[in-house]
Amino acid sequence: METAVRFENDVHDTLEGVLHTPDDGVRRRNVGVVWLSAGQKVRQGAWRMNVVIARRLAARGVPTIRFDYRGLGDSGGRSHHGDMVMDLYGFIQSGGFKGDALAAARFLREETGVRRLVFGGLCGGAITGLFAGAELDDVAGHVAVDLPVTISSAARQRFLESNAADLLRARPGETDTVVALYLKKLTDVAAWRRLLAGESDYALLREAGRQKLRGLVDRALPRLPTVARDAAERALRGVLPPVEPEAPAGPVDAAVAAQMQVTGEVRNELVEKVFAEVLRRKQRVAFLNSSSYHPTFMGYFGNGAALGDATRWSDRGVTLAVAPDTNHIFSLENAQRALFDTVDAVVDAAG
Repeated sequence: METAVRFENDVHDTLEGVLHTPDDGVRRRNVGVVWLSAGQKVRQGAWRMNVVIARRLAARGVPTIRFDYRGLGDSGGRSHHGDMVMDLYGFIQSGGFKGDALAAARFLREETGVRRLVFGGLCGGAITGLFAGAELDDVAGHVAVDLPVTISSAARQRFLESNAADLLRARPGETDTVVALYLKKLTDVAAWRRLLAGESDYALLREAGRQKLRGLVDRALPRLPTVARDAAERALRGVLPPVEPEAPAGPVDAAVAAQMQVTGEVRNELVEKVFAEVLRRKQRVAFLNSSSYHPTFMGYFGNGAALGDATRWSDRGVTLAVAPDTNHIFSLENAQRALFDTVDAVVDAAG
């Protein structure tokens, strides 16, 4: 059964949502799920992810609530429209919607009588659930899908957009994405007009082309005899050097140093703190990453010295899985299966 509901958060904003409860004849379980939206998304989620998950859970006897955060969708509160999107992300990544998640948890308990809770969500929903769980004792577990482990700001976004070639030199792994985006524009008349009018980012085009060409060369060189390979490397050194992050030479003034800080990803230390707290409260955490995001997760969180070796997380009720060949929103069939299996495992462990 699906019921439109409304409830108040900690600052008396009215939040709108949908409560999914088991139909008559389905055994109701004593665990309920608060499924949280990602970032600025409304309660349906990408490919209606939130709807599908809530309906699956209700069919298994698990009451589930999904709702719009304050200022988004149908909910009241200050609107986020017009804000820099990266500032909104930073707000979420620092626990901005924690009060909304706690209000939803309280409403779910009061309406259904469940004794144990599970928080789940993609990206911003994952981190919001951790922030809320760190303040509750009746949370059995979390489904944290592509948990954001860095923190965003509009200043950083603006710098990256105006210094894209510098970004590409610092992150060679982005080259294929840039090239793919430009290839899509080959049939775009407006894009050709911008190119011929001198309005395109030529520095970015040159850097992407250079890196792509060097990648082709690097794949071909190992097939050459050693002598020929060494000669080719010497010849290319001046015109097509190996692709590697550039390091500044000599002293860096304060303004440039500030730009470099904006350019790089910044670890969100708050994630480590709330993660440590939910573990202290003996809450299980199931991390599920897309293959494209997993290296970022491990680089900024999974290998963090403060957290210990990720290979030992299972001793504390933490699991880590990667859905291969999938995107951030888990829309592909194999990714959806991995997502559903992870949700089911956490809920079953909760009772």
